[in-house]
Amino acid sequence: MYKQVDSKETLALFHKIKEVVWSSMGFEMEFAKEGSDLYLLLAEDGEAGGTFEFTPYLKSNTFIHSLFEEVIKDDMKVMEVDSLAVLPFYRGQLGRKGICLMIDYAEKHGYTHAVGIADPTFFRSMNVKYNILATQINEKIFYKGADAIPTLFHLKEVYSDKDNPKYSWYIPRKVEVMR
Repeated sequence: MYKQVDSKETLALFHKIKEVVWSSMGFEMEFAKEGSDLYLLLAEDGEAGGTFEFTPYLKSNTFIHSLFEEVIKDDMKVMEVDSLAVLPFYRGQLGRKGICLMIDYAEKHGYTHAVGIADPTFFRSMNVKYNILATQINEKIFYKGADAIPTLFHLKEVYSDKDNPKYSWYIPRKVEVMR
């Protein structure tokens, strides 16, 4: 299950989780972008153990635009994905929930693609474990403390073909607003 961030308290929790994860990985902290939809990933115990951020591409910063402007086509509706962070205790149970949220969110909002700066391990798992086409569109870059891959994620291919056995990992989840 996911909970959309909609209050000062949930925003503080979002940033706390992200900061713990990013600091442990040696990344420089980056706070949520204005105009983004922020989500908390909830574990089976009901606790928030992860985060994910979605931003319409048009509201992305100039750095993101400089990386992706040449690959974005008129027939694409694109969002930026960022801040997928899972606390160490919840790794193994929230990663898939985060990927399912990304697919659910894209379908609900009509996004065909996402762009992001992906950790190399995440990039590989998208292509190998989840069978989501993730295309490296540029050379690796050093960003916020680590190497990252500028990536175009092909999301419509997944939500348009959810019954395909290669997407057997996909389980749509309910989104709740935390009050």
